Amino acid sequence: MPRHTNKLGFFSKSVLLINVLAVLALIASYSASFINPTFFWPTALFGLAYPPILLANIIFVIYWLVRRPLFALASFVTILIGWPLMTKHVAFNSVTEHEKDSVLRVMSYNVHLFEAIQDRNTHTQDSVIKLVQDNKPDVLCMQEFQSTVVGEQKFTEKVKKTCGFKDYYFSPANKNSYHGYGHVVFSKYPIVDAGVINDYSYGINRIVFTDIVKDLDTIRIYNVHLRSFLLQDEDKDFIKNPSGAQDEKVATKRVGRKLKDAFYYRSRQVEHLLAHFDTTKYPKLVMGDFNDTPMSYSVNTIGKNMNNAFQKKGNGWGVTHFEVFPILQIDYIFSDFEVLDYGIIKRKFSDHYPIWADVKL
Repeated sequence: MPRHTNKLGFFSKSVLLINVLAVLALIASYSASFINPTFFWPTALFGLAYPPILLANIIFVIYWLVRRPLFALASFVTILIGWPLMTKHVAFNSVTEHEKDSVLRVMSYNVHLFEAIQDRNTHTQDSVIKLVQDNKPDVLCMQEFQSTVVGEQKFTEKVKKTCGFKDYYFSPANKNSYHGYGHVVFSKYPIVDAGVINDYSYGINRIVFTDIVKDLDTIRIYNVHLRSFLLQDEDKDFIKNPSGAQDEKVATKRVGRKLKDAFYYRSRQVEHLLAHFDTTKYPKLVMGDFNDTPMSYSVNTIGKNMNNAFQKKGNGWGVTHFEVFPILQIDYIFSDFEVLDYGIIKRKFSDHYPIWADVKL
């Protein structure tokens, strides 16, 4: 009878080596949540790649449970270490009934200039208005919003009247004498103050704030649109199919530079947003298109000491953007208030899904 041996063969040794690299990559992705990209930006890339890195480690756990259960501990323990961060990507919360009194429903939506992502010649204003009417937010923050700024055909006025809002603040990042696009905040309650945080803004990527008054409560609303990657169609095609580029080296450098710049400028925007927090005594709601994942430094820094609406009341994998890779959550609602409910509306009128939350005042 041949002697039984526990030695690993060449294939298993190769799998083990790849497993070790996957564990190190997962740890690096965790570090993206607290290492400022202005100090060391490559960690942000690992944070961006967290979903496939996590999946790889789950596969290794399953593989080793069949072959060598003890070896499964490496990936399993590393996954457990990052559990608090994982719950910002995927959540399982029970649905609870809540009283309607003292509840504020807020919604955030990047409307992509009302240009449908699947048919760029289709304008979606009426569809978005119907969506807002159906979901009845008390406060609506839109990014990449456009409207005429003069005359009776202003789309801001149409949204206000048809959706039951009493006030709005439209802050165009770019406008002429007839038309503008940028951020807008609609409210069913009076807006008593508003302004723009222009530090490290880049065109449409900036932050506006409004103070609304409901009964005796004044609430500070931040409508956030952090720096995007500024990816063009050729960049998106390269990310989806790197081997299809005419010059992979040039394309890699171009995309890498854009990623690095976006990580840097988002961090700077976040620093100025945190400084702006100190200028108000009012409780805050921060929502919008952060252009970054739940593992990122920018998202975790803004959400520190605030309630993450998805994490508190969301369900499933939190996908809010579907154009390049339909696995990304880049839109958020953070609150100083208790979160009672949360939802992602899976309607493709833009490249983003609208999100909403009920908070208890």
